[in-house]
Formats: sequence, structure tokens, C-alpha cells
Amino acid sequence: MIRKFWIDRSIEPIVLILILIVSGGFTFGFGIASVAGVLDIIKNKFELSETGEQFVVGVLVLGCFLGAAGAGPISAGWGRKRTIMLAAALGGLGYTLILAGLGLAGLLLGRSLAGLCIGLISMVVPMYAAETTPAQRRGAVVSMFQLAITLGILGAYGATLAFAASVPWQLLLGAGILPLGLVLLAILALPESPRWLAVRGDPAAVQRAARALGLSDEWQEMPVATAAAGGGAPFRRGSTAAVLVLCSTLFVLQNLSGIDGILYYAPRIFQELGFSAGTAALAATFGLGLVNVLATIAAIAMVDRLGRRPLLIFGSAAMSIGLAAVIVASQLGWPWIGLAGLAVFIAAFALSLGPLPYVLMSELFPTAIREAGIAMASATSWLFNALIAFTFLSLVAAIGLSGAIGLFLVVCLLSLGFCLAFTPETRGVRLEEIEAAVLAGRPLRQIGG
Repeated sequence: MIRKFWIDRSIEPIVLILILIVSGGFTFGFGIASVAGVLDIIKNKFELSETGEQFVVGVLVLGCFLGAAGAGPISAGWGRKRTIMLAAALGGLGYTLILAGLGLAGLLLGRSLAGLCIGLISMVVPMYAAETTPAQRRGAVVSMFQLAITLGILGAYGATLAFAASVPWQLLLGAGILPLGLVLLAILALPESPRWLAVRGDPAAVQRAARALGLSDEWQEMPVATAAAGGGAPFRRGSTAAVLVLCSTLFVLQNLSGIDGILYYAPRIFQELGFSAGTAALAATFGLGLVNVLATIAAIAMVDRLGRRPLLIFGSAAMSIGLAAVIVASQLGWPWIGLAGLAVFIAAFALSLGPLPYVLMSELFPTAIREAGIAMASATSWLFNALIAFTFLSLVAAIGLSGAIGLFLVVCLLSLGFCLAFTPETRGVRLEEIEAAVLAGRPLRQIGG
């Protein structure tokens, strides 16, 4: 009935895919950032120690890790569509527990379930979008996921800035259930991924799904290419192991660059830099969220024009410059220079290490092992994300803000060297051509264009 409602109104499949990826990304961003502005309130209410604060933040990220780790086998067996529906059910239950206000135990359980939801979404929604979008639009559409994440982060910061003093913290955290409802409606209106159906050996279903998505012309050779990908040890064929290492490393660099500490604990960072607690720190945090959104919009405009590789190289260099400015500001007591340095870092991240690991992982893994490959890369991402969530405040207490930022600066310099040495260019190349290059064993730099 829901699917008929959408189709009768002649909504193009690409619009439904955009609704799915935007609502999924917004759910992701809002879920991970909403705690930042209410962490002090939760700390005071439950009389939490520094370790307790980090646990409230980190339990969601730990759920994300488990969700991402399980997403591969679940989506391989159930399909992309039913896996996304499962994510919506888990998230809906989690946010309901948070909204019910059942004390600290209810909060932790609710955030754990919301984390499972976000972990599943972080893998399966970009993969579904990459598999169902024409090649010439794929980079921009998948990058919309990162834009929606930044909009979710901005929405979380804005809601806290506007309502933290007047709205219960449970409502500010539980509002993540709203975009999750759009995720469910969008996936109910879309067909299963034809690439997953091809791996399952159902040619008739492949053609039906391809027609529904407007991909009939692009799909004439796909069943043959998919069948060729299925034999042999999954990560020993061609360059598949190198692709796994590349994608996992990009996610490690993404999370250890400092972005997670900034997203989760931005108000505390601004207090360390010299901004007053409360409105001033929250306003500076909101400003960073706005920079994040604007820079991600620029990234979407550039990703299919300038390509993946140049943006990763430029972004890593600019992130290093921004963090160096933060270190100087922290040492000299210049809060506005620190804010400017963080803005440069956030903008450069949004152009590079923010969206592009998602784009590359959805493009580089061959169809037959895409679930397993993306699950491993995503789980690696969330594992290191959890490391930062559980240790950032303790790290700052031990070595100071400038010391912690210095470690992140080293990671950004490593990212620059890694991207120069290994990142391929896949702009405008069909997934089947990329798959053939990977299975043929081409070096990473020669995969794609």
C-alpha cells in the first residue's frame, strides 16, 4: 500500500533514493551528536564521573560497531531492503526507551539500540544507494549521505542551543526517531537492490528491480559480471585484499583525525580554548556544525568533477594546517584563533575524509563480497570511533588539549602520505568496470580512471 502510494504519484526512483540516503544520514548525524549539548545536564542528573560521561557517549558508538560488524552477513542473507527495515525497528525501540525516561539504565539501553541502528545504516544505506544509482550520479548521491550526516549534526547542535534550557534532555535525544520514520517509508517504497538479486541468481527479479529503478540499459551486462565475481576465496582474488586494507585504513584515519572528539565533546573543547561555558560554547559548536554543512555541499559539487583522489590529498593537508592553528591557539590563549583553526579542520574534513571513504568503499568492493568488505571497513571505523569516545576526556586530562590535538595532527599528516601513495580515482567509472579491474589484480592506483 505504501509503495503504491508513492508510485501512483510518479516520484522518480532517484528521488526516493535521495530521501532514503538523506534521512539515513540525518539519523546517523543526529544520533551521534545530540548528546554533546546535554552531556553536562546528564552528568549532573546522574552524578557521573568523567568515566561515566565517556560511557554515556561511547555506549552508542559501541552499538554502532556491533551493528556495522553484523551488517555484512545480515544484508547478504536478508537483502539490503530488509536490513534497513531491521535498523529502523531497532532504532525506533531505542529512541522509545530514551523518550520514556526510565533512568540511567533506560538511557544506556536506548542508546545501545540506537547505536545498532546507526551501525547498520552506516553500511547498508550508502551501499544500497551506490548499487541503485546510475554511474554518472553515483558519487554525488552517495556523498549526500555525508551531507545528511552533517545536517543531522547541525540539527542536534541547533536543537541544544535553542531548547536545552527549556526542553527535557530526553526529548532532545529522542528526537532522532523522526528522521528514522522517513528511512522506513523510503525503503518500503523502493525495490531490492538488483545487484544483490543478481548474486542470489534471480534474473527475472533483477530485471524487474532494474526497470523499477530506471537502470535497464546499465544492467544488460551485470548478471555476467556478478557471476564472475563469485568464485574463489573472497579476499584472495585480484586486488580485493588491497581494497580492504585501503578502505579500512581510510576509516581509521578518518576517526583518528580528531573529528569524533570534536563532534562528541565540542562544548568542552571550546571551554578549554577559553570560551565561557553555556551559550558561548554551544554557539561556537553550532558555528562548527554550519561550516561542516557548507563544506560538505561544496564536496558534493566537486566529487564528480575534481575526483576522489585530489580532494583526499588537499583535504588532508588543510586538516593538518587547521589543527596546527588550534595547538598554537591553545598554547597562547587565543580562543578565536582556535575557533578558526577548528573551522578550517572541519571544512577540510567535510571535503575529504568525511564523505570519500563512504564513496570509495561503495565503489571498490566487487559485488559478491561487497557486504563482507563494507562490513569490515565500517566495523573498523566504528571501533576506532569508540576508542575516541571512551578516552577523549581522559586523554585531554592527561596531556592537555594541545597534546591531544597534536596526536590528531600526526594522523592527518599520515593521511596525506597514504592518500598520495595509494588512493585510486574512480570518478565516472561504472561499478562493473571497477570490479573487473579489482578482480584482474590491478594495483590500487590503476583501478578506475
